[in-house]
Amino acid sequence: MANVEQKNYDGVNPVKALNNIKRRYQERKRKVESDLKTALVLQGGGMRGIFGAGVCCALQELGYSEGFDEFYGVSAGALNGAYFLSGQAPYGATIYYQNINNKHFINFFRFKKIVDIDFLMNIIVKVKPLNTKRLLNSSTVFNIMLTEVSSGKAVIFRKGNFKNTDLLKILEATAAMPLAYDIPINIQGVDYLDGGVSCPIPIKEAIDNGCTDILVVLTRPKSYKPASSRGILNRCFIKPMMQRHSKNFYAVYINRDRIHREQLQIIMGNKKYKKKKVNIITVFPEESLKIKRITKNRKILKEAVNQGTAKIFQLFNPNSAI
Repeated sequence: MANVEQKNYDGVNPVKALNNIKRRYQERKRKVESDLKTALVLQGGGMRGIFGAGVCCALQELGYSEGFDEFYGVSAGALNGAYFLSGQAPYGATIYYQNINNKHFINFFRFKKIVDIDFLMNIIVKVKPLNTKRLLNSSTVFNIMLTEVSSGKAVIFRKGNFKNTDLLKILEATAAMPLAYDIPINIQGVDYLDGGVSCPIPIKEAIDNGCTDILVVLTRPKSYKPASSRGILNRCFIKPMMQRHSKNFYAVYINRDRIHREQLQIIMGNKKYKKKKVNIITVFPEESLKIKRITKNRKILKEAVNQGTAKIFQLFNPNSAI
């Protein structure tokens, strides 16, 4: 049997998590109740999200489009998850290297729309349309994280708890990155921006909702350490811009590295959360993958999607031992 090197994954009891995810997949196919509750958690990160898109392509091919009890997504991760749960993962993945790796989407000469989320939403609605009906009918409960502008709090939009007509606005809001697309999205009278500001990786939310076995997909290498942005650039540029939204939003924005660091500690088993028993398997890109939030290079983007796909096939291969 082939061995999957531990450097390709990490987590809390990762082998048990993977085996339980596989078991629960079979139970869901047979519509059997279980003591297990599984979740897929996808991190965002702009163009780095293509690694997660590759993971979704592999999971779909393996039959997991409705294999998880719950899904949690942030920013690009939420968009990847939407295409995955609608059975369109490969279609969604192509958006990164066919439609948005250009100046129409990323343009530093457009100050308030360095990243044009309006352009992206046009692709999602008209060019490579997301099957929203199939997404809303999925048996997997999906949860999308947003940041409320006035309070700075992380807000979960959970399937069944919002109007179906608001779905596209929710997806737009979670991708609306401050600084890069500094235009809040209004949903039912409340302004929201990128969920990654207040909740880069919604691991606590998955655990709080009773998930026992979780697959977490990061878009940065295992060695990544969130950096502070409390220097002179923050005082002279970032702070005034973020405080225009609200002081609460700025307070969360400036502390997002601490939030991110704590979430990574939980995911990697270095910190307990509410003493709850949970099994987590975490996958992440290789150090050698030189991809950034605004990468447009087609070769690098395709390398990232292929890497995400390969890692999942390797982990879920019945002939592999971990």
